[in-house]
Amino acid sequence: MRLHSLLTATLLLAPATRPAAAQDRRVGQMRAYLKAAAGLGQVSGSVLVAERGKILLDTAYGFANRELGVRNTPDTRFRVASVTKQFTALAIVMLAQEGRLNLTDPVSRFLDSIPDSWSGVTLHHLLRHTAGISDYEGWFDGYDTQAYSDYMAQADAPGRIAREARRRPLDFAPGAQFSYSNSAYILLGQVVEKASGVSYEEYLRTRILEPLGMTRSGQDHSDEILPDRADGYRLRPGAFPRAWFNGLTPADYLNAHYQLMVPPQGDAGLVTTTRDLYRWDRALETEKLVRRALLDSIFTPGLEGYGYGWFIEKGPEGTVQSHSGGLPGFACLIMRLPDQQRTIILLGNNERMGRTVRDLATILRGQPVAPPRARHLIAPDSAASAAFGGTYRLTSGDSVSVAMDGEVLVAHWREHFRAALLAEGAQDYFMPQLNGVARFRPVAGGMELVIIDEGGKELVRAKREP
Repeated sequence: MRLHSLLTATLLLAPATRPAAAQDRRVGQMRAYLKAAAGLGQVSGSVLVAERGKILLDTAYGFANRELGVRNTPDTRFRVASVTKQFTALAIVMLAQEGRLNLTDPVSRFLDSIPDSWSGVTLHHLLRHTAGISDYEGWFDGYDTQAYSDYMAQADAPGRIAREARRRPLDFAPGAQFSYSNSAYILLGQVVEKASGVSYEEYLRTRILEPLGMTRSGQDHSDEILPDRADGYRLRPGAFPRAWFNGLTPADYLNAHYQLMVPPQGDAGLVTTTRDLYRWDRALETEKLVRRALLDSIFTPGLEGYGYGWFIEKGPEGTVQSHSGGLPGFACLIMRLPDQQRTIILLGNNERMGRTVRDLATILRGQPVAPPRARHLIAPDSAASAAFGGTYRLTSGDSVSVAMDGEVLVAHWREHFRAALLAEGAQDYFMPQLNGVARFRPVAGGMELVIIDEGGKELVRAKREP
């Protein structure tokens, strides 16, 4: 339920102050970008952008229900999948503050029938994804498969996941490495119930959501009528990547696989709005819920930069705190740039969201971003693409390797990028990760590769080695 492909050194932060006119330009640029992205179908959902306590952008695009023509609004409620984890993590930290548990407690203190191999597993390990507990999404090759949806549609999926996880061997010794595990947060939700004496849903509602005024948020219940809840949509098989970049049509969408959300899940059960998540964001700047020292523990990065329910990364100018989420028909991301007091929240009811948040962050720091435009991708010819494979040497001595990865041509420049190449012509390719292009051209004695970024800057000019 994570879509984390973020954004490390590319998310440079903006100057501390900025004239009002420049702020206005940024807002206009973000609106132009989002309008173009929504026109292609790459954005369907709600977007909120704030800086230094001021909301710069609070808007929505696309349809909450395509069959009835109901549009998304800033008050539309979305499933936010793994963004739920930060609420579960805070609940555990709050219980530690109340003296009901210690973060170093073994999970066996709270849960029954724990196998002997789990004797070293602590709550801290579960929070950090370092427990080695098998991730249930891996049992089904991800959440966008029919097998996953069939399993989750059965009664008490969280309980069955917890029991099945106990039967499977640990992937590694607790604390030895990082491996993202939704199962771990299922277990943490059960720990909240055991330590607090109330249901996970009640604890979140009475101790976090209601005190923060998050009145349009709560644990999702599939069988209940919930006003303004968005329906989820997926792309028809084969629509990605060509239709995604060329421009989606109504025929490219299907209803998402059904996802039963009863009972609530500590890893992915929250439904909320961008405005409520901004209330959450603001509360994390205060001690309203927990003391500062405990808040700092949440945002202290461990292995792979994971804290307690957040990824924490360092850019040249400051910190990035973020988490993404995905469920059938939904994709979302909350990003906090605390040093610059910036927040970007995107909640969507498509299963994809592309580069949107990264590009909005770039605009916020005052750098230009070209609005998305319709590409002209063509059906791939694997044999023709494979013919461009090889090692291309730059005059600096660096090299770019080009090779097929399945049916996709990939260019890899070590420590710079690893990017897919999507055909726009016999020798021309679009590179979504760079929003740029790659061109192969015959030259004297061989083949030349030229890569140009979205601003027209030449990044690579290299000749293939014999």
